[in-house]
Amino acid sequence: MEYMEVDVSIESLKIQHAQLDAAIKEEESCVWKNMIRIEQLKKEKLRKKDELLRKSLQVN
Repeated sequence: MEYMEVDVSIESLKIQHAQLDAAIKEEESCVWKNMIRIEQLKKEKLRKKDELLRKSLQVN
């Protein structure tokens, strides 16, 4: 994999991670919180963070 592809992928993962974080905050701010949805979002956010870490380590 080329360096530029990994860099674009890392940036994409960072954006996705931030979007998930925003979605979690929005869901948590609702009066009627959907706890199942919040847990799903948190798990997906953690998967993105793990993938981001793996890709970061591949670059180095």
